[in-house]
Amino acid sequence: MNQTKSGEKNLNMEKDQCDVVIIGGGLAGLTLARQTLMQRPETSITIIEKKSFPVPEASHKVGESTVEIGAHYLGERLNLKKHLADQHLPKLGLRFFFNQNDQPISAGTEVGTSEFFPAPGYQVDRGRLENYLAETVQKMGADLITDSFVRQIEMATDTDSASHRIEYEQNHVAHSLQCRWLIDASGRQSFLKRKLNLSEEIDHNINAVWFRLDAEIRVDEWCDEPEWGQRTGRVPRRWLSTNHLLGSGYWVWIIPLSSGATSLGIVFDPRLHQLNELNRFDKALAWLRIHEPECAARLEPHQDKLKDFMAMKQLARGCQQVFSKDRWALTGEAGVFLDPFYSPGIDYIAIGNTMITELITTDLSTRPITHLAPAFQSIFMTLFQNNLLAYQEQYPLFGNPRIMSLKYVWDYALYWSFPALLYFQDKLTEPTFIQSLSREIQAMRALNVQMQQFFREWHDLEDVAIIDATFVDQRSIEILIQLNGELSEELEDKALKARFTRNVEIVKDLMLEITSRISLQYPELASSAEEGHCSQNRLDRVFEAMNL
Repeated sequence: MNQTKSGEKNLNMEKDQCDVVIIGGGLAGLTLARQTLMQRPETSITIIEKKSFPVPEASHKVGESTVEIGAHYLGERLNLKKHLADQHLPKLGLRFFFNQNDQPISAGTEVGTSEFFPAPGYQVDRGRLENYLAETVQKMGADLITDSFVRQIEMATDTDSASHRIEYEQNHVAHSLQCRWLIDASGRQSFLKRKLNLSEEIDHNINAVWFRLDAEIRVDEWCDEPEWGQRTGRVPRRWLSTNHLLGSGYWVWIIPLSSGATSLGIVFDPRLHQLNELNRFDKALAWLRIHEPECAARLEPHQDKLKDFMAMKQLARGCQQVFSKDRWALTGEAGVFLDPFYSPGIDYIAIGNTMITELITTDLSTRPITHLAPAFQSIFMTLFQNNLLAYQEQYPLFGNPRIMSLKYVWDYALYWSFPALLYFQDKLTEPTFIQSLSREIQAMRALNVQMQQFFREWHDLEDVAIIDATFVDQRSIEILIQLNGELSEELEDKALKARFTRNVEIVKDLMLEITSRISLQYPELASSAEEGHCSQNRLDRVFEAMNL
């Protein structure tokens, strides 16, 4: 294949027909190409991307933090473990800090882990990762057409045999392609969503600003007290966590990058904080001086090292349909996005791409997808709607460590007992198996609806944060270690069903333990608590740390 100096295909050598066209050569599109070619090497794939490679490191895209599903997808499913270990950073979990404005970080509440959890996570430099993927998918046989943009799409009308037609432009020259499968991975441009009128509002409104500094911002260095510094071991390593600074209606992320740069962002409820107060770097820094002054003081010496800045309204995005039996699909932010809190973005790329790969390979092997595509659509949107519950109307709670320290346990436990477990066991693409768990999945959802409402009602009674100097070590919560460690176990179907049923009981016990304990302090909440008796005392250390 003739290639340009950056490795892309020379269009003079192009074919006008392929199996799959992917609009967008970012993380979602490149990982989909890699996954499909790993599963079916003979698949012909063309990726149309507006930018050129290599993209800049450290300041290319946000979404650098992975949690268990996304990390497993990149490391194990895509066989990128060595690249992640060699070129990116290990992640010491999610870490949360609560402080009054006049408190140093050591005088507030910290919730995090002292050691790595069994299932790994990574802090990825998106530019570095996407450059590597762009190079490797071409070596695997994909055609990467860069500096191009799509002008028009004609969708296939005969779903059995006709091809989709894509017209695109590169260097002011028009080209066209025909393909059996058309995938939109164009990010927030959402080419197919707009063309097919698939946009759907969801009841979760947040705004954000983010920026990268060419400097290491290490939370460990904000305090020189030895006892505080060594909570994560002899060598302080909080900086490897995705560090969150929380207050009412907002949170700030601090994420290290392997290049030595730092990614920072502020995400907020527009009812409590206004975008026009933060939509430039100088404004964001001034806002931090008011709400997170210690953070602002640590950033100010590095103002001249600003690499980029972005402000965005309405981060959450819905979509009526992401997979179709008519051989098209949307992946990544072209389809749906919830919230960067808990770092779920790459999770949805992992789940969506795994389903799309299964649809493509099934169809290209001449097996029908008439029922498979709507089944995947139902599973995917069920996961999305269940996850939405963790965020809706929750931002006002973010300044209260007593509520949030228990909400983290709940949200982690639900995530590891349900979607992460099924993804690690490779069951989300088996509709029959998922259907066999329908009663248990509905029970999980019902418990989550009730628990998230309980947290909101608790906040209504205790909206003034009580912030003590304490550390809640999530590694001391045995149920979290258990659920996380069990993700990597290989289970036969019968054993997996038993595990999932047991997990429902674990989650129910957690709810009963939290609600019964808190309703002792706030009798008004007793009506919101599930009646019954908790068979375990799993959270005594958290209750003690939070004076509950």
